[in-house]
Amino acid sequence: MRHAHTARSASQRPGFPYPSENSHPSSHALPFQGLSRPVFGKPGLLKALAVATLSATLAACSGSGTGNGQEAEPETPVNPDKPDTPSTRHALIINLDGATYQAVQQGIADGSLPNLAKLHVQLAYSGGVAGTPSQQANLDMPSWASLLTGTWANRHGVVSTAPDQVLRQNSLFHSEQNGQNAAAVASKGLAHLLKADHNAERLHELADCSTQTVTLSCVSSQALTMIKGDYRKVLVQYRAAKDAALDFGIESPGYNATLSKLDKEIGTLLDAAAKQKDREWLVIVTGSHGLSEHGQDNGLPLLPQSTTFLAINQAVNTGEQGIGASVPATLPELYQYNSLVDVAPTIMRYLDKLPPAADYKLDGSSLLGPQAVTSLQATVLDNHSSAVAIKLDWKAPADASIDILRDGQVIASRLPAGTQSYTDNQATAGLSDRGTYQFDYTVQAGSGTDAAWRSLFSPPISYLPPVPLEASLLNGLVSYYPFSANLPPVDAQKNSTMAPASKDLPNAAGLVVPGPFTGTHGLLVDTNYVTEEGLEGYRMTPAQGFDISTGSNPQFTIGFWYQVPKCIDRNNVTVLSNKNYVSGANAGVAIGLFNSGIQNQCGIAFNIGSGGVRADGPTNPYTQIPVGKWVHLAFSVDGVAKTMNMRVFDPSTEQVTRVATNKSTGAVDVSKLSPYPQWGIGDDGTGTFLMNKCNGSVTPPYTVGKCSTAPPTQQMFGDLAMWNRVLSDQELSSIYWSKKPLSSLSTH
Repeated sequence: MRHAHTARSASQRPGFPYPSENSHPSSHALPFQGLSRPVFGKPGLLKALAVATLSATLAACSGSGTGNGQEAEPETPVNPDKPDTPSTRHALIINLDGATYQAVQQGIADGSLPNLAKLHVQLAYSGGVAGTPSQQANLDMPSWASLLTGTWANRHGVVSTAPDQVLRQNSLFHSEQNGQNAAAVASKGLAHLLKADHNAERLHELADCSTQTVTLSCVSSQALTMIKGDYRKVLVQYRAAKDAALDFGIESPGYNATLSKLDKEIGTLLDAAAKQKDREWLVIVTGSHGLSEHGQDNGLPLLPQSTTFLAINQAVNTGEQGIGASVPATLPELYQYNSLVDVAPTIMRYLDKLPPAADYKLDGSSLLGPQAVTSLQATVLDNHSSAVAIKLDWKAPADASIDILRDGQVIASRLPAGTQSYTDNQATAGLSDRGTYQFDYTVQAGSGTDAAWRSLFSPPISYLPPVPLEASLLNGLVSYYPFSANLPPVDAQKNSTMAPASKDLPNAAGLVVPGPFTGTHGLLVDTNYVTEEGLEGYRMTPAQGFDISTGSNPQFTIGFWYQVPKCIDRNNVTVLSNKNYVSGANAGVAIGLFNSGIQNQCGIAFNIGSGGVRADGPTNPYTQIPVGKWVHLAFSVDGVAKTMNMRVFDPSTEQVTRVATNKSTGAVDVSKLSPYPQWGIGDDGTGTFLMNKCNGSVTPPYTVGKCSTAPPTQQMFGDLAMWNRVLSDQELSSIYWSKKPLSSLSTH
């Protein structure tokens, strides 16, 4: 389902389905199922225990089904300490507002945080990815929302610390567990975000210690009661470090002393959980977001504010990555680590409540079980067109095949292991209306029990429905060069020929280049190559009676796609002309290229003359075109109405510049616009433009640059056409917006 930017579809509305309490899909199987207590040791010890418990798990799951067509709930492995008591899984989330990664690392190093040191403390990031749709403010409420939902603000909808914001995405408490589902001790702001869950009795207990004089003791007391209760998920929020940062600064002894007190409280909670032999507790501690270098909570998308930590009592599927890591120098480097949105899916997977791939609407991924792709990002290609494409890039586990889902539907499956990118060229296939859209992508790594997922919203794309070429463009079409992979170019109308200005010019004077449309070609004309006679460029010679500029009152249009790889550094040169362009007053027609004085821009202008009399398009300032990009130029003369027009279309900006509209041809005698029997392509009608610029002071034998008044150039031409009538605005618009060559119409 495609999402219009202005309206949210069903798949964008809050929430997503979860498996039922009694369903235990095999794809959700987790390690460590036989542990009787949290493990606060080294990864090696945990790994050894995991192997042993995994064997027990496999043995316990080897029985037959229920016989009623439903999968039997797997047996809980025998607990070696209490063999008659099956263990249940529980999750403890501890949020330390204002605790920075650097301060935690320093405290672990100097021994002042011994309880946090028992966990796997790793570098992580908050705030989404700057410059993408996931970017959010590094403030408390958006970060709490990300912690609760596993999503960034573009999904959960909490964008600031303003009151009365609500979650648009279901929290991790939305999935019901047997027994008492969840409890939380939270400040007023966090409690507001939890209100919907509390009202719906998914969060059975919600305590607030903000009015207590000794807040730290109140929070711990409430948390201990919840841990000892029958709650499957417990959220504990401490704000003491945040207050200390505001009161004393993050470099102060007071701030460090507060962290030490918090560590003791954490130790008390860990001990309480460890004493429950019939429960397996997953514990995750985080600081939710960083602070500025001066301890400010300003929310900016900068490195200190985006740096936080995750401390977990189990080894994670990303291994030692981030554990003990130094803070990198840049945000892109920080984004290589795990993030705040990985907390919720980790808890969901641990409790067998992770949604399947088709319903997965989480930006994060579980840090337990199979590893998902990381560094997932989306880039829009061919925007503002009917051929919009979206490129996905990621880092993937080396041995996992890849599936791609768009809006819950599989669009690519079983891509080979090691695949790290995919371009969705069919994202707009079903769109009909012009507008702005976003798509929800999920990338699955692995399959079956080894599958893991991560999702993201694409940047907004601007879709323009295709515009058909007007069939009337075939009317009056005298000459048309679609350009192919072969030289010399061939007129599809068979009314002219095109070739180098001299057979003595080397092949490099004209080269085949990629054209303005996918799969098309163009002609590069290079006047760095010249004969001793001064001949350069290409020329197009109309057959007798097919020169559009002849007659007493000629009416014609010249249209072509054009690109200049590099702008000229002085004076002007010809683009297309049938006159001696040393003087604009000379008889004939000319389109010229001028130095504009603006980086990565060139100037375009035109004129007609009849010998001593001229009429010009705008010369100061010239019409700007970009360097290195295709534009469309269309020039027409109406000898009957004595007017001329010029349009420049730039696809990169989607702008049409009306250089001249029904501009008077003045005193020019329009019956004298055909002085030469050929048109210069990348040159003028003489074929010796650069030599002629020195007004006779330079003569043959000529070499490149002998006349330095104007420089040699490289110019590219595509889909060049000439009509014996003035095209309408509608016809020209169809050329611009269809973005198709005239050859897509039948030319016969």
